[in-house]
Amino acid sequence: MTGDKSGRHRRREREFRFRRSEILDAAEKLFSARGFHGTTMAEIAASSGFSIGGLYQFFSGKEQLYSTMVEEKVRLMYDGIMGAVDREGCVEDKIRALVIAHFAYVEHHVDFYRLLIGHESGLRSEGLRTLRERILEEHRAHVARIEGLLREGIRRRVLRRLDTKSLANALIGIIAYFKFAWIMNPEGTSLTARVDDVLELFLRGASPAPVIGTGMGRIAGGKIVHREAE
Repeated sequence: MTGDKSGRHRRREREFRFRRSEILDAAEKLFSARGFHGTTMAEIAASSGFSIGGLYQFFSGKEQLYSTMVEEKVRLMYDGIMGAVDREGCVEDKIRALVIAHFAYVEHHVDFYRLLIGHESGLRSEGLRTLRERILEEHRAHVARIEGLLREGIRRRVLRRLDTKSLANALIGIIAYFKFAWIMNPEGTSLTARVDDVLELFLRGASPAPVIGTGMGRIAGGKIVHREAE
């Protein structure tokens, strides 16, 4: 009897998670295409196959649904990016994979990324503060993981011995600029075609030539030419 109850409980939990996921998927598509104000709970209910009353069994209202969708999507975005990084072996390839994964995500989720960078106009102040803080928490955790990667690069003498927090913020800042510039005009060059530009800026800065003894050298043929510190 106990086993039957436990089995029913697990089935109910799976069904709940599945239905909740269906709602969030439908909400993502509608919010991304129409924005917060342009989307109604009735439209989300219809798109996900629920009654409006059924929708409110999962979320208290549109603002909570929107916040949950954005927060979970951001977490999945960062997990996917770092998953691509972790699949590489050496530090140089991990840095390249980081940039590629950031750019590929934006290219494949243009509407959601536009929603993300403009989300602050959607919520009332309290909801906005909570969502903003959660997004910042995810961002800080992402930057901390990048710091760990760069720390490894310094230890292996692939990068100069500089403050890792500053290095991580510089790298993510360059990536963010390229993403924002592309999202404003996505009809031009592919964003992933700009990966080498990011690596050049981050690894060499504005220097006219590689500096001897600074770790990584120039980009050649899509690969980073390593230059050991002397």
